[in-house]
Amino acid sequence: MRRIAVFMLRRFRQNTRGAVIVEFAFCLPILVLMYSGGVFLSDLVGCSRKVTVATRSLVDLVSRTMSPTIIYNDPASADATSHLSASAVVLSPYKLDKATEQISLVRVCDATRAYVVWTKAQTQNANGSTVTVKTSTHTAGTLPANVAQSVNNVVTIPSNMVTAEMIPVSPDGSNVCGNLAPGTSTKTQVGTAGGWLFMGTITYKYSPFISYLPLADRTLSDTIYMVPRLY
Repeated sequence: MRRIAVFMLRRFRQNTRGAVIVEFAFCLPILVLMYSGGVFLSDLVGCSRKVTVATRSLVDLVSRTMSPTIIYNDPASADATSHLSASAVVLSPYKLDKATEQISLVRVCDATRAYVVWTKAQTQNANGSTVTVKTSTHTAGTLPANVAQSVNNVVTIPSNMVTAEMIPVSPDGSNVCGNLAPGTSTKTQVGTAGGWLFMGTITYKYSPFISYLPLADRTLSDTIYMVPRLY
């Protein structure tokens, strides 16, 4: 009897026909995590790319169809709702209610700063049929009214977007960005001279579609500057 037991145990020890199944059972959770992570990263990169393309579409559309001079003289009449809505459609098939679109017209006042002339921001419901106005992250000034402006009307811009011809020169040599009071014969008031730029920003709150992974929501955003085609 003992001999039979030893023989059976020896055969059981040498039998490896189920080893692959056991190894696969150990590897399966890792393989599922790797696959799910790959799908998540691919979708995240795709959404980020959509945000960039939508932002470029927004700024390109506005810079081709809206005149900075007209906006400057009558900011209240400038309506970019259709432009903002059109750019949001580029984000499809991602949910449009997760996105906020913003467009601003700025006027260069030195090599790294510009005065905000006008700004608009909005979001919409999931299919884009209903628009909701949002508060812009920029504060537009009140020019061309002959009153003092606020330092909050000045924003930072990339230096590589500005050429020497776009920077205004004050008669007394002062930095135009700091000349907030109404202009005089010796000072150029901020926002009354300098090159124009349209500044578009789209922000998207990305939520992972894979619920069983401990992945946090991410905010995707891109900002693009363009020189106006119209004046």
